[in-house]
Amino acid sequence: MEVTNFSPIIPQPYPWLIICDGKNQERQTLVNISDNHFKSMTIPEMRNKPICTSTKEWLVLKDLDSMDLCLLNLTSKDVVQLPRLESTIRTDICILSSPESESIHDCHVMFIDGLTFYFCQPGDKKFSEQVFEFDLEGRLMWIPTATMVRGKVYFLTIVSEGPNELFTAEFVNSSLHFTKFTSKNLPMPLPTEIVDYLVESSGELLFIQKMRGGWKFNKILGFSIFRMDFSSQMWVQVNNIRGQTIFLSQPYGLKHKAISCFAREKGIRKNSIYFTKCSDRYIYIFDLEDHSISKSLSCPIVSKHNSRLDWVMIP
Repeated sequence: MEVTNFSPIIPQPYPWLIICDGKNQERQTLVNISDNHFKSMTIPEMRNKPICTSTKEWLVLKDLDSMDLCLLNLTSKDVVQLPRLESTIRTDICILSSPESESIHDCHVMFIDGLTFYFCQPGDKKFSEQVFEFDLEGRLMWIPTATMVRGKVYFLTIVSEGPNELFTAEFVNSSLHFTKFTSKNLPMPLPTEIVDYLVESSGELLFIQKMRGGWKFNKILGFSIFRMDFSSQMWVQVNNIRGQTIFLSQPYGLKHKAISCFAREKGIRKNSIYFTKCSDRYIYIFDLEDHSISKSLSCPIVSKHNSRLDWVMIP
């Protein structure tokens, strides 16, 4: 690895790996995984603030001290304050929609906790709250993952019996309208510990199952990927994602963030899944063709046990 001293965070067609470490996560190290260069800096606006999600150059940050929420533009360093949420509300699942104009005030910020949706736009005084209620004969338990595709929020629901259900949410005036997406063959839960991801991939919807085992389920056994065929509303299992690469984040509790992009650059492995683990500074790569898992050191100067790794796309 080589350290570079340039300060601007430049756009690129694949994600930056951002590593936060230090006593209060005050240091940020940006790693270019294509050429193995990295640069360390201090971004005061990110001190002790995990990244909830990101869209384009905008990050949703949560202050672990004050529990305040804000938007940060990584290129301009502009900060937009968001309303507060109660400290008991989990922020594991977060969605930031792309603004319809050049103004960030046109976007929506959404958190999902259990079966409750919290959403706002920059400038709002408080978050709106709406409980997801749908007649599933008492089988509905919680929502584990969500993503935005073609202007709609797709989210998975875990049920106590039978296959999980897929729904969409759309903004209608100042509230959310929920619709059941009648997929005919949503994959059944596997007989092992799994983490579910929904990810937008070039306008398509992918459903990813990460299978875990071993001590405290810290060993990754493999992945299964399904693509939604919107014309037939069927999930199709795929072993080839056609030159694309998927990046999965798992910094502490925020374990359902995913990015997909075309692997056009040298040094980016196609048809692979890059993923990270909690309290671990290594990058792991799952090859979809031979199902092998390799790893590499993300950066030699960051903390071995207290680093938070996250993928951020700056297109």
